[in-house]
Amino acid sequence: MPKIFRYVYSKVSDRELAEDLVSEISLKALEHFDSYDESKPFGGWFYGIARNHVIDHYKKFSREKHSSLDELENLLPDKSNPAADAERAISNDRLKAALSKLQDDKKELVTLRYLSGYSYKEIGEMVGKEENTVKVATHRAVSELKKMLHYYAE
Repeated sequence: MPKIFRYVYSKVSDRELAEDLVSEISLKALEHFDSYDESKPFGGWFYGIARNHVIDHYKKFSREKHSSLDELENLLPDKSNPAADAERAISNDRLKAALSKLQDDKKELVTLRYLSGYSYKEIGEMVGKEENTVKVATHRAVSELKKMLHYYAE
């Protein structure tokens, strides 16, 4: 469940909303458990429900879709140093700007791998691709992201 929470949180940027959505996702999974195909990985099935529920949430409220890295600010130590806080905020803004320029499929791979903590194998099961294909596509997305970050740093 923590991986699903991190995934949902990375999409909605609000802890309480993410908790509510994960609860709704869990209920939806229970309600539709009879449709689960046991020959396929459970994680991929559950992730599909989560992904669709987040999409439905944004459709319902007509909000702008975005990915957030605000969670990273909470993971970084030394919030007592204003200079470090300012530098971290600038870095996070650059990262957000670069992520927003990635194609949705690439953004999703980066989010699943680095924010939600899924393995390449798990991501492959979720998106219906081979592990090596996911690994290569994620590496290319990260390379593209690094180039953009270099551009935004100038």
